Amino acid sequence: MDFEGRAAPRLESENLLAFRILDKDDKIIQEGMVKTLDISRTGIAIESKQPMEIGAKIILTIGMGDEIVRTTGTIQNQKKIADQIFHIGIAFDFLTDEDLNKIGMVYPSILK
Repeated sequence: MDFEGRAAPRLESENLLAFRILDKDDKIIQEGMVKTLDISRTGIAIESKQPMEIGAKIILTIGMGDEIVRTTGTIQNQKKIADQIFHIGIAFDFLTDEDLNKIGMVYPSILK
């Protein structure tokens, strides 16, 4: 993706990701499964068939090889690529060292 202002270099990735988007009362308003486009220490980009609200809180469950990374984030930006294809940029709220190591098992350069 070519979004401006990234805090960390992104690595191309293609993993399955389950998500839940929450409203301001922390109630689930949208959920589904998408594929990832790229990942970094600070965020991830996904491809979705539905638009997502910028600024919304999102719960992520990412398949990383044989491991699963669970975290939360905030939807930062979105770009319509085609009819019903959106690229969505998400900033992680946090990543534990354990989760970062799980990502590093699949994408070693993320640990550098």
